[in-house]
Amino acid sequence: MDPLWPDEAEVPRRTIVSYLFAHGDQALTRRIKYTEDISAIVTETQTEHEKDYDQEIVQEPIHATNEPTTETVKYKADTLDDGMLEGVNGAYTDNQPKPFPRTLGFFGAFFNMIAYAIALGILSIPVIVATIGIVPFILVTIFFCALSYYIGYMYWRLGMTFPGVHNLQQAGDLMYGKTGATFFVVAQFIFSVFLQGNHALLGGYAFWYLGWRSCMVVMVVVFAIISFIVSLPRSYKLFTAFAAISFTSIMTVVIIAMIASGVSGPANSKPGDPPKRVLAFGATPKYDPDFLDGMLGVMNIFISFGSIPAYLPVMAEMKDPRLFLRSLTLLMSCSLVLYLIVGTIMNYNLGQYVTSPSLGSLTTIMIKICYGLALPTILVAGCAIAQPTAKMFMINVFNSQRRHLLNNDRVVWIVWIVINVITWAIAFVLAEVIPFFSSLLALSSALFWSVFFLVAPLSYLYRHQYNYWGSWRNRVGFLVALAGIGLGFFFIIAGTWAAAISIRDQYTSGNVTAPFSCEIPQ
Repeated sequence: MDPLWPDEAEVPRRTIVSYLFAHGDQALTRRIKYTEDISAIVTETQTEHEKDYDQEIVQEPIHATNEPTTETVKYKADTLDDGMLEGVNGAYTDNQPKPFPRTLGFFGAFFNMIAYAIALGILSIPVIVATIGIVPFILVTIFFCALSYYIGYMYWRLGMTFPGVHNLQQAGDLMYGKTGATFFVVAQFIFSVFLQGNHALLGGYAFWYLGWRSCMVVMVVVFAIISFIVSLPRSYKLFTAFAAISFTSIMTVVIIAMIASGVSGPANSKPGDPPKRVLAFGATPKYDPDFLDGMLGVMNIFISFGSIPAYLPVMAEMKDPRLFLRSLTLLMSCSLVLYLIVGTIMNYNLGQYVTSPSLGSLTTIMIKICYGLALPTILVAGCAIAQPTAKMFMINVFNSQRRHLLNNDRVVWIVWIVINVITWAIAFVLAEVIPFFSSLLALSSALFWSVFFLVAPLSYLYRHQYNYWGSWRNRVGFLVALAGIGLGFFFIIAGTWAAAISIRDQYTSGNVTAPFSCEIPQ
């Protein structure tokens, strides 16, 4: 593994890249507080190769301006006064109670991440294929799979270099101080309640298709209450069982939906309608997309890959976080195969009559069957999205001065329950203010998913800010990071514009007359 910082013997000096990040004594203090001994989280039964691998990671120099080695950092971390540490927590030492212990294994990490990623996007993917064509869809999907793996790998390198970084807030604090920490707290909170609200809305749709003919507001609030209850397990290890059920559920729904769409064809087509058409390039006859429509579909594919806000929290609970890359590889492989199969086959079976979610194009009986089987996935995916944000607030509540309260299990549970009540209540309100499945998804992805994506290239530049041109690998990494930053800002601007126009057009068309409407949004 190439060194992340210049050799300690070199006299460091500031570079152009280093001006992108905070500098000075406080920045040095933050680097120290997010460093801990990684050997404390690895099992004793290691092979010699594994020990060498650990040693390689631990001994990477971490600082550049009079940058101390890891041994010096550990010594300084032990002697730092609590008053020197800023508001966001640093690493937990062995003699301190931890809100979320390291109990998660390789498969548990995979199931928790795929529960976050799968369900929300897969139901709207076939209509994206109908909008942009099969070949562009395949190329875009493969590109986003590779991009998402790059994002996950950069997060893993950040987490392994600074094991005290357990969430996006702490990543922002590390690179930009209190300003960065505050920004990512707000961004992750808004992003989370957007998606939680989206899942509550989808749960309301499911209830309606299953035969509950009530006010949409009532169905959404009932699903939000159920989601709150399922969100209560505090550790990812306990949540793994729910995540495994969610993955099994969506796999079952996908298989049944593909078979049903092939047997019956589009049930929502009327006598006299033109036959279905599937195009390799361009939109099917029902759609006449412009650039904004295509951008809306592309952003939906982007957010369907990975589970960026969960990467650092999942690593923080893994018994051996080195195995995170295996979980990430399995996550991307499963997501790619599922999205390609579902998108192409269901678009081939339904043509221009595909809807979002695509289950709406099936017969009434099959809609009920699929939505009934999909309920665990819809439910657990929303809860998996709620977990990283709730854990971020838990860490903030039990900060340096209140960490001793972690020994009081009653206090911990009260705080955890209150946090989840607040997030799900806000999610319900949001779902009723903007009750559009695809548009809400695209708006949240454009605004915040792209911001979380930007953390990946920025973390690379942060780790290599004093040696970004020192070797051919660093040069390639530097250029890739710059390209990633440019792509991220493009997604933010174009995706937000497309989502905003889509929401305006749907309100103008009269599909929903007002927020908190009892009507079923079309």
